[in-house]
Amino acid sequence: MSPDKNILSIDSDDDNENYQAFSEYLDEDTKRKKNRTANEFEEIGNNLLKEIERKNKEKKRRATKLIPYILKHCDGKYGEEELNSYSFEDVQDIYNEIKIRKRPAIIKFFHFIFNL
Repeated sequence: MSPDKNILSIDSDDDNENYQAFSEYLDEDTKRKKNRTANEFEEIGNNLLKEIERKNKEKKRRATKLIPYILKHCDGKYGEEELNSYSFEDVQDIYNEIKIRKRPAIIKFFHFIFNL
């Protein structure tokens, strides 16, 4: 914004020139506020994307810890490449399924009796 000494005062009832100066000031002010808001949205979006990427890396790390157990106990049903292509939730479901299937018989019996 260029410094203008003829900016219209609120109490002024001057000529048309002052109205034009005031209108230009309002336009420039609106543009500045829009740019500032757009920059804030962009910054918030970047922060959210970084958080999503961080969470996805953490899930991938947790999934890689479960894969060796699955490969050891799945009797060749799944391959390592296949498990790596699955999402964390799918790998965790497979892991939980294998854990339940590999429980000792006595625990299965108590689970059946007491419906735990």
